[in-house]
Amino acid sequence: MYLHQGPLVDMAVETAAETGMFEVKAFIQVLSNRAFRRKLRNNVEAEEPETEAAGDAAEEEGGAAKPPRPPIVKLGDIMGILNKRAVEAAESERPVPDLRTGDIVEIKLEVPENRRRASIYKGIVISKQNAGIHTTIRIRRIIAGIGVEIVFPVYSPNIKEIKVVKHRKVRRARLYYLRDKLPRLSTFK
Repeated sequence: MYLHQGPLVDMAVETAAETGMFEVKAFIQVLSNRAFRRKLRNNVEAEEPETEAAGDAAEEEGGAAKPPRPPIVKLGDIMGILNKRAVEAAESERPVPDLRTGDIVEIKLEVPENRRRASIYKGIVISKQNAGIHTTIRIRRIIAGIGVEIVFPVYSPNIKEIKVVKHRKVRRARLYYLRDKLPRLSTFK
């Protein structure tokens, strides 16, 4: 119902006055009456061309139209926007190279217990999971003949530098088969 429109409410009040009903309950009955709504619809259709012509004249005189409404942002969109902003902020502090599966990388990691000490991990990227600010890479290396895999969040503040030593051509997105192969395939110079 359009109770905020002046002429329509006035019309409903006139109809209520004609029938002699001034109570709220009676007023609601008048508004819900089919004949009244039909009469109301006919009056609104008759008034529309006049209001459009008046609106066009006002636009020509003023020269300024109403500004367009901003688009409605949904909750899922908000999370995506915040995620993009977080990635941009992290990349402005420390640029992240193009990391792909099969690359041999060196990661300088700041040790949380001792801020001055940085440890370097060198290994092959066997998988990458893209998840915005939570993007991770899994690094595999051989230590004392035993394969070790470590998952690093790419945009972590503890990582000081990521350097791609060498690009290797691979034909898979995940190199989990290296776990079962001989250690020499996971080694690098």
